[in-house]
Amino acid sequence: MSRITEKDWTTRAGLRAVVLWVHDSHRCGYVGVPASHPLHGIDYSKASPHLEIADDTEVGKRGVIPLALYAMRDEEGQKEISPDIYFDVHGGLTYSGDTADYPAVAEGTWWFGFDCAHAGDATGHHHCPGDVLRSLEYVEAECESLAEQLARISA
Repeated sequence: MSRITEKDWTTRAGLRAVVLWVHDSHRCGYVGVPASHPLHGIDYSKASPHLEIADDTEVGKRGVIPLALYAMRDEEGQKEISPDIYFDVHGGLTYSGDTADYPAVAEGTWWFGFDCAHAGDATGHHHCPGDVLRSLEYVEAECESLAEQLARISA
């Protein structure tokens, strides 16, 4: 995969973040959590006992598919949800993992990421009238928001 690291920094919440420009097309944002974080090792699409969402939570910037699946969940009162539903970030989470060098070299870090190649997002290869190519500043702000949300999660 062709990728350029546009920014790699420590967020205001103290978590590492990375913005990549991928496939000469669009940006992706990532925030890493250390091994001590309750969501370290949790797949973005798997329910976690550390995450619960209120019934009156607004859709925000979450992805449509995870929200539709959440709406169809068992009606047995189960409130545990997956990170892709819990975190309000552009298009919802679309990545989690601890690959040795993706999105950046960071041993022991578990990454949560999102991409800016959804409906309404322009890419270097395709766009419709009204689509927006998400800027570095936009993705940086989304990473800061995600980092703040991740930092509020406790065991």
